[in-house]
Amino acid sequence: MILDSSNSISGLQNRVCISVYGETVSVLRANVNRALKLEPAYVELRLDYLRDFFGSLPGLSNIKRDRRLIFTFRARFEGGVSRVSDKLSKQILLQLLSTVGPPTVDIELKTLEQFPELLDSVSDRSDTRLIVSSHNFAGTENKSNLEELVLSSVRKYTPAIVKIVRQANAFDDNLTLLSLYRLSGSISPTKLIAFCSGSLGIYSRIVCVSYGSPFTFASLPGRTTAPGQFDFESISSLLDSWGAK
Repeated sequence: MILDSSNSISGLQNRVCISVYGETVSVLRANVNRALKLEPAYVELRLDYLRDFFGSLPGLSNIKRDRRLIFTFRARFEGGVSRVSDKLSKQILLQLLSTVGPPTVDIELKTLEQFPELLDSVSDRSDTRLIVSSHNFAGTENKSNLEELVLSSVRKYTPAIVKIVRQANAFDDNLTLLSLYRLSGSISPTKLIAFCSGSLGIYSRIVCVSYGSPFTFASLPGRTTAPGQFDFESISSLLDSWGAK
């Protein structure tokens, strides 16, 4: 289940994943199509914004099939919008995997630890790739703890990508997250995405692709999904300025 970060798209767009959302499946579908027209590397669908997930399942199944789509139902304890219980979140993810069959699914490390059956469900689908993610919007732990988090995630789940996002409360927090890329060789072929959120985390959002991240995240104009997130045009311009290749 290795996520191939290479594709036929040329230019800096292939280093950006556009995160989109909608309260209804029709709005979400429209935003997915808007994002795909910009030709990014990937488009993340934030399903936790949907008002009625189970009622949206038929529409989700009819969203344009594209290998660049990443489906995410972000848990509320890691910044998700939905206020459903953890057990209902598990049922949502199981239904997503069995009914929609996403090309790539992003599931929090804590959720996988709480509900091991989710990994079985992912493993049963040879066409679904796994991103294991961990978010902390309060602060940044010390480097050794974060390194062990990355390594244990790879040992337990063998995901396509491990994604670590932490709140920057000081500029040095950016450096802590960027230092994790020294693990890239030891976790290969798993890829690492590590950067900081918030206004003080902008630096790592931009330069993480230079350190080895397969992509960084952006939004459609005026539709951010995380603190410190740029829209697609802005991040592409910043990447160009930084000379990310």
